[in-house]
Amino acid sequence: MSEDIDLLAHGHGWEVVFAQDKDFEKERGAEVNWKIREDAVLGYLESYLTDVCCFVVMGSEPEFIDTTAQEVELKLPGKVLTVGELLDNMQRATDPRALARALVESGFGAPVTFDADFFHVFEEACTQHPIHNVRSIAIASIAYVEWPEFLPLLRSVEATDTHESVRARAAHVRRAYEAAQ
Repeated sequence: MSEDIDLLAHGHGWEVVFAQDKDFEKERGAEVNWKIREDAVLGYLESYLTDVCCFVVMGSEPEFIDTTAQEVELKLPGKVLTVGELLDNMQRATDPRALARALVESGFGAPVTFDADFFHVFEEACTQHPIHNVRSIAIASIAYVEWPEFLPLLRSVEATDTHESVRARAAHVRRAYEAAQ
């Protein structure tokens, strides 16, 4: 886990309420949630697969959430990508590795509510990309988006993709979506 986010949380005295190592296909990652006050939580997810992390502040007071998110953004190293930049990166990627990275970044940073533009880029990557590993990464990435609109897509890929590992990944993500409903 990033020392920067850990030091920030520790410096504020925020209590860890959830921590788990993640296995992103042989590589490691981390997910941590801190209670930043009674009605607010800071969530952090990190993937070493693409050296990408994301955070979200959840709570009942929008002004406090915005202020806290801005503070975290300022204290973390690296560039925080906007939703527009994430979408642009996916749409412009021509190299399979660049597209895979953009898909993971966008899975972590997609809008909370359904966005047709994001959906269509993920849909195309899941169903039409000629490289099965890219299709598989697209499916793995939408596991973090959690839009119910992806369920029909997951079912379709599970039933029709030409590569067994892609069908298996779609089934795994579909089951996770259904369990969360």
